[in-house]
This record gives sequence, structure tokens and C-alpha cells, in this order.
Amino acid sequence: MAAKEFLSQALKLDQLINSKLEELNQCRRLAESINGSRLDERVCHSASEEASYVKWVERIVEKEKELDSEIDRLVNIKMKISDFIGKINNPQWQCLLRNRYVLGKTWAEIAEEMGCSVRNVLRLHKKILENLEN
Repeated sequence: MAAKEFLSQALKLDQLINSKLEELNQCRRLAESINGSRLDERVCHSASEEASYVKWVERIVEKEKELDSEIDRLVNIKMKISDFIGKINNPQWQCLLRNRYVLGKTWAEIAEEMGCSVRNVLRLHKKILENLEN
């Protein structure tokens, strides 16, 4: 696996987790907006007539389990990436890579922290990746 591909795993997984969080929040809103059963009007209640919010609660539980699994995976990937970055002998390179791939900072945030332009950060990033490939 190429260095950039390896390092980018966490960013991609983080995006996936964020989209799943949005989906989970949407399910929660839907579950809250559904009216409960009017049990006072029904005397008989069969298993097939359970409240409509039950299916949403089940979906929420399922999605929470998926999210937990993805978050565990993200933590493991970030640990591997952090270990990989820690083996690089150049502190400036470590800082740039850690900020981008472990902390998920934008290029602009990294440039501001490093006291240079985004263009220079991108040039340095390209140089780092080229060196890691060799």
C-alpha cells in the first residue's frame, strides 16, 4: 500500500463515521416525531401491531453498533498511523503528518501552525510522501 493511501485511511473512515452519525441522528429525529400507539382505543393488541416507533428504535440500536465498530476501527488505524509517523526522523515531517492524518487538520490550519503558506505545506507534504515511497 502506498504511503499516501495508508495515511489517508483515517481521513476516509472519519468521513464515513460522520455520515453514519448524521444518519443515526436522522433516525433519532424520526423516532421522536412518530406518535405512540393509542392503546386506549384498542383492547386487543397483536404482535404485528406494535408501535411504529419500535422499528426506528431497532434501527437506532443497529446503527449505534455499526458506529461503535467503525470507531474502534478508526482508533486502531490512527494508532498504526501514529506509530508509522513516530518512526520518521524529521520532527517537522512528523508534525505535518500527525496534524493532517491523525488529528485531521486542514491544510490551512497546518500552514498557520507552521507559520508558512498552504502552498509551502503542500510542497513539503509532497516531498515527504516522495521520500516515504523510496
